Amino acid sequence: MNNIILHSSKQFSFTSKELKGKLEKKRERHQTATTYSNTEASLLWIIRGGIDYFDKLNNDFLGAGNASGIPNIEADHFANNIYRLINAIDYFGELWKLKIEKTDELKLLLDIRTLIVHSGQQLTKLESLELEGYKDSQLGRIFSHKEHDPFHFFNEFSNMDYCIQTWNDKHDKTKKYNASKVDHHIENESYCDVEIYLKTADVRDVILCHVEKFLECEGELRINAESKELPDIKSKVINEEADSIDFDKIADLVSKNLRGGYIKENGMEHWGGFGLKRLYEYSQRRLDISDEVRGIIKGKINIRMSKYWDDYQNKDLTDDELSDLDIRTLFSEFTPKIEMDGGKLFYRIAPFFNTKNQHDATDIDYLAQFINEVEKALGKKLLLEQSVDSLVCEYFAQSIQVKIDS
Repeated sequence: MNNIILHSSKQFSFTSKELKGKLEKKRERHQTATTYSNTEASLLWIIRGGIDYFDKLNNDFLGAGNASGIPNIEADHFANNIYRLINAIDYFGELWKLKIEKTDELKLLLDIRTLIVHSGQQLTKLESLELEGYKDSQLGRIFSHKEHDPFHFFNEFSNMDYCIQTWNDKHDKTKKYNASKVDHHIENESYCDVEIYLKTADVRDVILCHVEKFLECEGELRINAESKELPDIKSKVINEEADSIDFDKIADLVSKNLRGGYIKENGMEHWGGFGLKRLYEYSQRRLDISDEVRGIIKGKINIRMSKYWDDYQNKDLTDDELSDLDIRTLFSEFTPKIEMDGGKLFYRIAPFFNTKNQHDATDIDYLAQFINEVEKALGKKLLLEQSVDSLVCEYFAQSIQVKIDS
C-alpha cells in the first residue's frame, strides 16, 4: 500500500481579518466602469466565507468517516467549500487577468474533493496519486484519528487527523488469458490502494496560503488598459505664466470615462473641477478680494490641477489615487469647522456647485443655517445679494482672509 502525507510548504501567518482586508483592497484596485458587479459580489461573498471556514477548520472536518459507505455531512461540507473557494479565485483570475498557480498540495486536496463527491462514477484524472496504467480511482475508507484506530495511525502517522484510502483499478482484461495463474492480479498489480494522511493544520495552511497568493498576485490592472492618455497640451490648458486654466477643455478630455472622477447622471455632469473653476473665476472678477487671497486661490488651484493632470497620465495610479479636486479638501486648512461643511454643503445648500449645469436651487432652511454658522465662525457678514454658488465662493474667500488676518 502506498502512502501520501500532505505537508504544507508554507505556514499561513495572517489572520482571517487581515486576509479579508487584503481582499477588499484588491477589489477596489480592480474596480472599473465595466466591472461585473453582481458576479464579483457573489465571488467575494464566497471567498470571505471560505476564509472564515478554513481559518476555523477543526480536526473533525471530515466527520467520523464513512463506515456506512457514505461520507459524513462534514466531508461534503468540506468538499463543497474548497470547490467553491478555488473556483471563485480562478474566476477572479479570469476577470482580473491574473495567473494563479496551484501548488501540488492544493491539487491533492482538490483530488480528495473529487473522490468524496464523484466516487461512484469512473475517475481517471487524479494526478496527485501519481499512478500509471490505472483506469479508475474510487474513494475507499475515511478513517478519523478520533476513532483511535491504532492500525492506521502509528509511528510517523501518529499525529495525523485523517487517513483516506483510495482504491485504484487497472480494469485488467488479461486475466481471462491467465485463468490458471492465481496470482496474476498480484503480479500485474491490477489493484493498488493508496492512503492519504491529512493533518488539519496543514490543510488550513495550504488553502489559506493559496488565498494569500491570489491576493498578492499582481496582474495588469484593467483600469490602466481602459484609461486614455491625455494629449500633450498641458502647458496650453494649464498656463501658469498667463495665470489661466482651461477647465472646460480638461473637462471635455476626462469626461469620456470614470478615471478622472467625471460622472454623468440623470442628465447632469458632475466633476470637482467645475467647483474649482467657479472659485477661480469668482476670485478674478471680485474687486473686494485682496491680492493675497486671490494669489492663494489661484496658486493652490493651479498646483492641484497640474498634479491632477500628471496623476491622470500616471498608469500606476488607480482612480482613488488621483489628486482630489474637492474644493473642501483643497482649502480645508483655511475653513472653520461648521456643521454644514459636510455633505450638506453640496447636497442641500449648493447642489449644482460641482456640476457643468448652472442652477440656483437650494434648500432655504439649510442655506439660512449655513449663513448663520459661517458668519458666526468667521466674525464677518456674507454678501447675500448674489447666487448660491457665489455665496459658497465667498465663504472660501472670506475664510482665507480671516486665516491671513489671524
